[in-house]
Amino acid sequence: MSAQAQAAYIVSYTQLFSFITWTSVGIMGATAAVAGQNLGAGRPDRTSRAVHVAAGFGLLLATAIGSSFLLIPTRLLGVFGMDDPMVVDLGVQLLRYLAVSGLFVTVALAFTGGLQGTGDTKSPLYISIVSQVIVPLGLCLGIQTFSTLDPADIWLAIVLGHLIRASFSVIVFKREKWRGIKVEISSS
Repeated sequence: MSAQAQAAYIVSYTQLFSFITWTSVGIMGATAAVAGQNLGAGRPDRTSRAVHVAAGFGLLLATAIGSSFLLIPTRLLGVFGMDDPMVVDLGVQLLRYLAVSGLFVTVALAFTGGLQGTGDTKSPLYISIVSQVIVPLGLCLGIQTFSTLDPADIWLAIVLGHLIRASFSVIVFKREKWRGIKVEISSS
């Protein structure tokens, strides 16, 4: 089943889910610019509002794309020539997880953009390491150590990593330590 799970992952995650991740990366970049501009203009209230609005737009987009993952998954997989029944079943299963995970990713990236745009680049780094490496790999290692690691366990680890990334990004942003960050540019 390993080869089938890998095939399902390649199409469902790296191809189809990229419609959510790449648009969310665009939202992250725009949010960083707007957050930094507003903070630099002395309007931290607008900085916070901009991040929340960006996250809202991201959620609308992720909901629309995620809905297609739930409503027409076999058609989407068929575009990539997936016709092996086991691979299609695994792909449909993964798309169900990703329909939810996309909501977390877009929120995480919008708030990451807010943090980065206001000068806090370390927090997003640490959040990413914990949520995208330590948690998913740790969960999979734990399951594999004490049981059998099935594709659904891996899919769940992906969702939990995205949930943690979103949660931590929102929490760190809402602490508003970014209000006191000074970005110094020295003259050459």
